[in-house]
Amino acid sequence: MTDSFDVLVVGDARFQGGTTAAMAADVAGFSALGLKIGLLFVRSAYLDDSRDPPNPAALALADLPGVTQLVPGTAARAPIAFLHHPLVFFRGIEERSPLAAERAMLVAHHAPFRADGSLEYNPIATLRRIRSRLGLSVRIAPVSGAVRRQLQSFAPLVRLTGEDWPNVFDTEAWPRGPGILSGPGVTIGRHGRVDGLKWPGTSAEIMATLPAGPDIHVRVLGCPRDDLERRGADLSHWEVLAFGSETPLDFLHSLDIFVYHYHRDLVEAFGRTVAEAALTGRYCLLDPRLRATFGEVFDYCTPSEVEAALARLRADPEAARRRAEAGAKEMRARYGLGSIGARLERLATDAGTLSRRGADATVPRTLRKLAGLYRRDRRGV
Repeated sequence: MTDSFDVLVVGDARFQGGTTAAMAADVAGFSALGLKIGLLFVRSAYLDDSRDPPNPAALALADLPGVTQLVPGTAARAPIAFLHHPLVFFRGIEERSPLAAERAMLVAHHAPFRADGSLEYNPIATLRRIRSRLGLSVRIAPVSGAVRRQLQSFAPLVRLTGEDWPNVFDTEAWPRGPGILSGPGVTIGRHGRVDGLKWPGTSAEIMATLPAGPDIHVRVLGCPRDDLERRGADLSHWEVLAFGSETPLDFLHSLDIFVYHYHRDLVEAFGRTVAEAALTGRYCLLDPRLRATFGEVFDYCTPSEVEAALARLRADPEAARRRAEAGAKEMRARYGLGSIGARLERLATDAGTLSRRGADATVPRTLRKLAGLYRRDRRGV
């Protein structure tokens, strides 16, 4: 017997960061539409540490109206299916489950190429492995334009959705906070999971991106302190909070300006923390590489330009407040849960694309990188 649903959602519940947050927001949006959702949790070799517990936010999805958690091996069908994170399926899942969907989408939260040009996963093999374990013929839904351009390098051997599937947010969970730049000083900072690649590579860049001073207070929620100090960074003038000691919302409400720069070796697929900060009305000053995702909604600068940018903002706080308010409105319009229904309707008639226009890599370069990935896998590195 095959169970029937409106939507199927498949993912590994052990992700502790943005992937689970994005999957949870999608499921909450489907639930709010009154849809019947089949939720299947799988175990991937990508998260191969058996000590990793399931994320409580993922497990809580089974309690939402309309959600049924599927037992692995259960046959299920739906008009549309969403599978989360390509590395989950490229590295292989333990389960076999006979699923069927008229349209199945692999949500690409992660770009295939690393910043050094090497491949982290093979999209072609990923789709083949999904078909082998779950029986689904899948197209790929990038979360951003940056990820799309990389995936287009594999066309026409993979089909992409015509429209990206970016993260969505329960905007009521990210209300605007106190007004910014209303006092004599300024509080700047950032939040996120503890990951050294989420930070610039050198001590000079680290200190420049968050320049503490007599009238500049720096707060950081989630910081790889040991890693940054090994690089030579002096964090003694920062207020460093352990991740979980404050909620991200309370933390963001304490800031005037959210500043985010990251390592040259990191390809930031989306930038979920940026959207969270903007939704709460914080002014965002970002790494220029994020322009590919957010466009002209925010302002961008290098670490060495942060101090001068802060001086300009403090010189005209009213203009900064207007800019922050416009950013909050745009994030709500683009990524609010209310956008899910219209996006689903468009996806139902989306023919997809095999176009290489705008691809990051040529066919010969892509083939060379695939060969390099195959050699590394053979060596077990």
